[in-house]
Amino acid sequence: MGDKKVKDIMGQISEYETVDVDDHLCDALSILKRNHENIKSCGTGSFHKTVFVTDSSKKIIGMISMYDLIRGLVPESARKPELSRAFYSILSSRAIKVSEEVGEVQERFAWLGSSFLELVKQEAHKKVKDIMTPVFPLLSEEDAINKAIFVMFKENTRQPLVTREGEIVGVVDLMSVLDELLEIAGPECYVNWEG
Repeated sequence: MGDKKVKDIMGQISEYETVDVDDHLCDALSILKRNHENIKSCGTGSFHKTVFVTDSSKKIIGMISMYDLIRGLVPESARKPELSRAFYSILSSRAIKVSEEVGEVQERFAWLGSSFLELVKQEAHKKVKDIMTPVFPLLSEEDAINKAIFVMFKENTRQPLVTREGEIVGVVDLMSVLDELLEIAGPECYVNWEG
């Protein structure tokens, strides 16, 4: 087993699909649907549930995970920070203040009363750049796995990018770390995972 490096557990970046930053949410969804349908028809295998986002020079600048796709369905009005209380401080009547706050909240969250079908139709044409999570390389392929774990949780990223000589070559994900953990933990915990 020995002390493996990030390069020993990372997935190759070439295995992942990409979309352009100016594409729509529908474009990312179609890639994931195609991958999912291919797996369903074969009955075996796996597919990446993440699509990387590239800029006009084909440089990776972001990613869209399943979480990003679902989060992208939330209308922009529901993601806005709360209105400044300073505006309300100039109003003399508490009733006016409460009435305006309630009306604004009802308007921002009216989408919760719509059907999921209506929500998807309304939000599916957002741009990739509006829902992606920005990414930047955090690991070198020669880094220890311990550093990958630290980076995942310190930087709150589930899939840090890996570089070789300044070029992005891979991705470390939770499953690759879990696979390594299970391989080591079996003998350490006196567990025979095989049988």
